[in-house]
Amino acid sequence: MGLLNVLVFSIMLYVLGSMHLVVGHTSCSTCTCAPVEDINCRCDCSRRCNKQQIGFLVRLNRALVNRPKGSDVIYDNVITNEGNGYNPSTEIFTASVEGLYSFSWTTTTRTNNYFYTFLAVNGNMIARNHAGPNTADISGSQTVVVHLKKNEKVNIKVQHNYIGQLMYGEGWSTFSGFMI
Repeated sequence: MGLLNVLVFSIMLYVLGSMHLVVGHTSCSTCTCAPVEDINCRCDCSRRCNKQQIGFLVRLNRALVNRPKGSDVIYDNVITNEGNGYNPSTEIFTASVEGLYSFSWTTTTRTNNYFYTFLAVNGNMIARNHAGPNTADISGSQTVVVHLKKNEKVNIKVQHNYIGQLMYGEGWSTFSGFMI
C-alpha cells in the first residue's frame, strides 16, 4: 500500500506541476505587438510597437559662405526621409513620436577655411561642431543621442558669423537622424 501511495502522489505532483507551468505562463495574446518568448517560455512584450520607421539623411551640394550667426544650415539635397520628419523647406526635423533619437552631422571645409555649427533642439544648443582651418580639406563630425517629445524640433545652426567661413558642398557635409 505504501508503494501505491507514493506512485499516486508522484503522479499528482507531475500533473499539478504541469498545470502550474501552463497557468504560470504569461499569455502572449496580451502583447500589443509581436511578442518574443524567452527560453523559459515567458513572453516579452516590452518592445516598441511603433512599426513606423523614422530617419533622414540630407546633404549639402552647394557651399555655404559667410552665413549669419544663428541662421539655419541649408542642406539642399534630401537623400532619405522615412516618416517625413525632415522638412526641406524649413531645414528642421520634427519628432512625430516621443522617444530616443540619434543625430549626426559632418561639417567639411576647404583648405584654410573653417565653419562652426551646433545642433539645436527647439532653438537651444545641445552640441557643437567645427572644421578647419587646415592646410587641406578637413571634416568635423559629431553625434548626439537625445530624448525628444512629440513635435520637438531639431536642426543645425551656424554658431559664429566670422568672415571667411565656408561649408563645403558636393555631398561632403551631411546631417542625419533616426529614432532608436
